[in-house]
Amino acid sequence: MVDLNGRPLIQYTLDTAKELQADSDFEWFPFISTDDENIAAYCETQGFDMSYRRPMALSGDTSIVMDAVWDALNWLLRVKGLTTDSVLLLQPTSPRRRVNDIIRAANEVRGETEFSIVSVTRMREHPCECIEVKGDDWGFLRKAPINTRRQDYESNYYFIDGSFYYASLDFLRKNKTFVIENKTRFQTLDQYWPIDIDNNEDLLVAATLLADHGTNQ
Repeated sequence: MVDLNGRPLIQYTLDTAKELQADSDFEWFPFISTDDENIAAYCETQGFDMSYRRPMALSGDTSIVMDAVWDALNWLLRVKGLTTDSVLLLQPTSPRRRVNDIIRAANEVRGETEFSIVSVTRMREHPCECIEVKGDDWGFLRKAPINTRRQDYESNYYFIDGSFYYASLDFLRKNKTFVIENKTRFQTLDQYWPIDIDNNEDLLVAATLLADHGTNQ
């Protein structure tokens, strides 16, 4: 509920959910998982069904996301009689999304029964300039040839930016996670500075980027 340029942070993700609902190619069912009454009350004012509450045991700082996902899916089946064949996870700490990127990812795996696809962004800090420290020793994460210019580095390095995670229920049941090495596919986002808010400094950066570019850059 922290303010981000005049709106609660979660509003950006709620807007994404509403925009996805308007998409005619897929049947998106928005579902919000929270244990917080203030968040639930706000989401209800935005037109979302908030009859579900995430259990306190699944809402701590060390709680596992997949446990919350399973609890929500089980509740939907038990209480609402609803099932789904896939899950799109949108975390409110990533307010700068483009719905077209999500639709593009969904189209890539359309018709498949077992899939996982997540958003990635090209790394700003190249591994050849990153070091790992072990006690008194250190080393480069990836060594570059001597006298290699930065513009000559390999460019195929990315990181999972947290914008979205999308997987079939079959994949989640089998692997118990959204991301498995060499099984999960990537949707590369065309952005230099993705937003993933973990602290107040991230919030300040997000406010500046959103003020300058909005959610579509």
